[in-house]
Amino acid sequence: MSIRNALRTVTALAAVATSLACIPAGAQDLAKLKPAGFPNQPMEMTVVYPAGGGADLTARLLARTMEKITGDKILVNNRTGGAGMVGHSWLATQAPADGHVMGMLVNLVWGDAMLRAQGRWAYTDLEPIGYLNSDPMIWAVSTDGPFKGATLAQVAQMAKDKPGTFRVATVPGSMWDYLIEQVETNTGAKFLKVPFQSGGAGTTALLGNNVDIAPAFFAELRAHVDAGKVKLVGIASMQRVKHLPDLQTFNEALNGKDYEWTLLRFIAVPKAVPADRKAYLAAAVKAAMRDPDLVGEYTKMGVYFDPALLNAANPTAALNAQAEKEREFYVRTGRMK
Repeated sequence: MSIRNALRTVTALAAVATSLACIPAGAQDLAKLKPAGFPNQPMEMTVVYPAGGGADLTARLLARTMEKITGDKILVNNRTGGAGMVGHSWLATQAPADGHVMGMLVNLVWGDAMLRAQGRWAYTDLEPIGYLNSDPMIWAVSTDGPFKGATLAQVAQMAKDKPGTFRVATVPGSMWDYLIEQVETNTGAKFLKVPFQSGGAGTTALLGNNVDIAPAFFAELRAHVDAGKVKLVGIASMQRVKHLPDLQTFNEALNGKDYEWTLLRFIAVPKAVPADRKAYLAAAVKAAMRDPDLVGEYTKMGVYFDPALLNAANPTAALNAQAEKEREFYVRTGRMK
């Protein structure tokens, strides 16, 4: 690591530590909050996406830290299918509401609830109890594929010149689709969409030359970038991120102003979980998020920590407010009435 990169890393960790220090110290006093006789069995942290992706890694790091802090056994279980819909539906309608099941979710659950659940369940059937981190979407290309050496603007122009020729991985009905649609609408490009269950699967397809572009997240791409197999061409955040200072945003590359597609990761439980158990689990999540080792591991993944969500007195209200903003997008784009 160069001195410059090392200084950037130290600065980023210091900023995170300052933000995390704002979390109420009372959240660490788990012994007083722990309900009698709870838990009486290993707990499950459900991940609705396949093993190996950013959501899975986030959950496993969190579970390990929570086990260290609480002494409770937490098993990570990947309940996959339907690009997250199977796991989301199970958590909202079938998971035991006794506090022994948590979901490590991302904001894609809101789209499932609003667009695909068909009234069988709502996002408010799940109660967010703790925010973890935010992760902007990145477009990656192969270093030996058709976009070798291309900038994001050149990728869009090539897809405009040869419409329907270049393959892009997508997770249907999600921000993967929405970002592709936005690029096509604004630039005149036309891509051939190839559906996958997760960003990690799309990255695997990119490595096998089965797609030409893989929208994914830095944790899913980092090892392949380091190995020289993948090149990052654009990040869908409003500003450049500290850990990738040379990577253009979509807004910069494509002369836009509203290319912003970021995963929000959080912990949620079924709404009917008893209040005392919710309070204990919420405090355990907050305590874990104060752990410097966990913060360091998350920082290495290339995420950032939104202070407004991290320090929210009421995580449920703060995250549900974000869900309502997403609803507005669906209405504005004609996906919902």
